[in-house]
Amino acid sequence: MEAIDVDKAEAVADVLKSVGVRRDSYLDSRLYPPPDDPLEDQLAYFVSMAAIDHRTGLWEPFEGVVGGEFFHGADALYRLGRLAYGRGFFKAEKLAELAPSEAEHLLTIGGRRVWDFHIRVLLLRDVGKKALRNGGFERLVPRDSLKRLKEALRQIRAYEDPVEKKALLLAKFIDGRKLADFKDLEEADVPVDNHLSRIAYRLGIADVSYDFLESGVEVPREEDIRLRQLVKTAWKIVAKFADIHPFTLDDYLWSFGRRTCTRERPKCDVCPFREICKAHALQRYPPEHLHLITWYY
Repeated sequence: MEAIDVDKAEAVADVLKSVGVRRDSYLDSRLYPPPDDPLEDQLAYFVSMAAIDHRTGLWEPFEGVVGGEFFHGADALYRLGRLAYGRGFFKAEKLAELAPSEAEHLLTIGGRRVWDFHIRVLLLRDVGKKALRNGGFERLVPRDSLKRLKEALRQIRAYEDPVEKKALLLAKFIDGRKLADFKDLEEADVPVDNHLSRIAYRLGIADVSYDFLESGVEVPREEDIRLRQLVKTAWKIVAKFADIHPFTLDDYLWSFGRRTCTRERPKCDVCPFREICKAHALQRYPPEHLHLITWYY
């Protein structure tokens, strides 16, 4: 039976206090719009990009060279998004009538479309239609209350995940960019994706059977939601013990999962958690639980 190991969460928090976790500002000009651009335009970009920010490499890596620089996964998606932004792509009226041919430059890299190209086109069309119906992105997105933001986003198909990965990701972006002034930041959690699930299982804060994780058996949607809720709660406990805001913690964990605690061949020799890590102690490094076809994360 799955459970949260509170003692392990406290041990992880103690390590986090020593590593100097910092919040990103989301100002990389290769990936994000200029911070002095009109609010409507910036919100259009972040709402749209978070809506299609789910796994990119299901069948093959989504990666390639853009402008002489190599980008992979989410970085590749946001690099293409930033270029599309410069072409005026993220306008509600354009998104609402988006044709597949018009989305090629956003969702294709190295001659390869992202694996669920047409689903992402439909999600973007839905974003545009909901923005138009609400009178634009500024009116679509409450920026004074995280709770109200999550409620407003539920009308959009891309944001219907009960674990709220994309809603929390969007909130993290607009809070970090100072496009919002949430009065209830205590409502925040980490946006749970594959990286955060895998790290939680390996560290042992979310105590899930390694035999199950290593079995390669895919879980149904309801089980996936239940497991990610467990992971989300586990990281919330860690954040409280460490006195780190969940958005700051997510910035650290997402990078850590991509660079150190990787799915294949984790770099334990440079990992600050290796002395308290369940996986390292057992010399078993399970992946995240398997749930393949989803746009939730």
